[in-house]
Amino acid sequence: MKPAAMAAVMVVAAVAAVALLLLWPLMGGAAVQVSGQVYTISSMKYSYLPPEGWRMGDPPVIDDRYFKPARLSIRVGDTVVYVNEDEVPHTFTASDVPMGASKFDSGPVNPGGSFRLVFRVPGTYRYFCMLHPHKAGIIEVSP
Repeated sequence: MKPAAMAAVMVVAAVAAVALLLLWPLMGGAAVQVSGQVYTISSMKYSYLPPEGWRMGDPPVIDDRYFKPARLSIRVGDTVVYVNEDEVPHTFTASDVPMGASKFDSGPVNPGGSFRLVFRVPGTYRYFCMLHPHKAGIIEVSP
């Protein structure tokens, strides 16, 4: 077979494969997730400063001043990238996860650093900064 004919056959095969992946759920097959969305959660500048009157042992505060956004809704398979935009290290640490999910802990993330996590189990995830326990957030993961 000539090279031009071989290239044409390869293009047709690739187009057919992509069409099958896209149409498979419509034909009664299982849905295929090619890739999830990527969301960013940031520690804002000066988020290491607790709110006025907050004392160690008080419940953490869920507010966009600390983690932005402090509340996030995503789907199974989506990725969250935690980015430290503050001037000091922070952690992105699970305090509560749904049954069947593993707890996560970024360890200290230095200023300008990041931590990436794919969520595979639906439910409510609560997280906080171990170094600054006044900071907290919630991620809701739907199927």
